[in-house]
Amino acid sequence: MIASIKCARCVVFLAAVMGLSPSGLAQQPSGTIASAKPSRADQEDKPVARTLDLDVLIQPQPVYRVKAQEWGRALQDTGYTPQFRQPKPGEETGVRDLETDGRLSVIVVFGMSPDGSIRIGNKKFTLANIKELKAFLDEQVAYGAGGPPDKSPLWGMTDEQLLELTRLLAEPVHGAVEIQSPLITVESLGLPPNVRLTFADAAREKSLAGRPSFAPETIDLDGYSKGTAVAIVLAQYGLGFRPRRIAANSYEIEIDGGDESDNLWPAGWKTQETTAVTLPVYLKSIPVDVEDAEVSQLLQVVSDRLKIPVYRSSFALTSAGRDLDTLTYTRKNDKVSPSRLLTSIGDKLQLGFDVRVDEGGKLFLWATTSEESMAFRTRFAHVKQK
Repeated sequence: MIASIKCARCVVFLAAVMGLSPSGLAQQPSGTIASAKPSRADQEDKPVARTLDLDVLIQPQPVYRVKAQEWGRALQDTGYTPQFRQPKPGEETGVRDLETDGRLSVIVVFGMSPDGSIRIGNKKFTLANIKELKAFLDEQVAYGAGGPPDKSPLWGMTDEQLLELTRLLAEPVHGAVEIQSPLITVESLGLPPNVRLTFADAAREKSLAGRPSFAPETIDLDGYSKGTAVAIVLAQYGLGFRPRRIAANSYEIEIDGGDESDNLWPAGWKTQETTAVTLPVYLKSIPVDVEDAEVSQLLQVVSDRLKIPVYRSSFALTSAGRDLDTLTYTRKNDKVSPSRLLTSIGDKLQLGFDVRVDEGGKLFLWATTSEESMAFRTRFAHVKQK
């Protein structure tokens, strides 16, 4: 049976045809904690003495040897002496930490291109930008392969430390969350006692502001993990957080302005398995016939179909002028999967929709701008929640 919808208000009929019911919001928030700003001594890590081994992989052709000599002369004043050599079978460029007999070192392996530039990951350096190369190498000595907390994919932590924090943030939220000021709302979630809450200077004033007019009054996050819940809540204000390890089994989360393109903790993660495994109904076709249907209503229908909630990145959507309650979509007499339907809506209206999973393994649908969705996919292209 094909559901025919001629106006936005009639989208509920599509839900009825599918045997679905709208989902509602839950009750009031519970639990508070007192945030603590760590002292400067707590915030600063002890200096770590590292040495740096710099290798540049070259090919046997004479042009590479000529360029190697030029690089050697150019790097004389930087304090770094490279070793130019041919790659070992299967060797790749990259940065890795090494500890031998208590001695810490960082191994940096570049590859040289035929034009004489040297590359590592998506970074490219030429003889004309030695200062940028030195800054990059200085950063590796200071922080190791993890990089500085505000830039690295692991926020300066090891895999084990990040997993430890993830487990702490996997504690579930109880009940719905009332959206007030960022400070009050985040504290109402009840962060674990060994996770401190701080604010960057740029976000301090905003942390005391009230609920934005475009944000919902409450968000039903009952049962969802506190890490993802904090990220979802902060996205209503145009804020997010970065984690930082300050001692053994002790962490802080610093609230800052920005979104997922600013290396902030994501509102959910990629699923371990493909959606074909974790949410097969997402790929199964359903009859759709809608005309000028509000996107928010269509999202609710899809949410009910998938039996997972849908959450919005309200600040990003509003800032981009994309109101899901006024944007409309038309698709006449077609059979399409929820996945393809949302992709089509996103392509037409510059929106982004992702099936994500929280730190505890619960699925949900995240609605945001196409720009923020792309930033998430780029930033976490190879990261799956453990």
